[in-house]
Amino acid sequence: MVQWTHMKTLLDFWSIPHFLSGAVAALFAAVFALPVLPMFFLTFAFAVFWELLEMRFRLREASWNVASDIALPLISFPMTVLLIGAAAPDAEHLSGLFLVVLVLYVYTNVAAWHARLDGDPDFMS
Repeated sequence: MVQWTHMKTLLDFWSIPHFLSGAVAALFAAVFALPVLPMFFLTFAFAVFWELLEMRFRLREASWNVASDIALPLISFPMTVLLIGAAAPDAEHLSGLFLVVLVLYVYTNVAAWHARLDGDPDFMS
């Protein structure tokens, strides 16, 4: 059985923007008619780059959390592609959805960084 303390090292409040980044990337690809597979690999590269950047600036995380921060966008990207394919929204609705998810992504990042800079222990990694 997975205990909360182990789950907390795997997922934390920062997991939300990591998950949303994959959805943003998939919606960006859909809105601008970019090929899905190269965009998926670009999302992977960005996730790895971001984790390396965090290590460079000595943001301490459990190794399981680093792995989940890379995996979450790679999970949300295909989920978003599948949902878009199933719903088949027109261009206007797709653009609107992209903007909503982008705003949510930016908001969760700003809120998390604000909490971190205020010293909230739940956002200190």
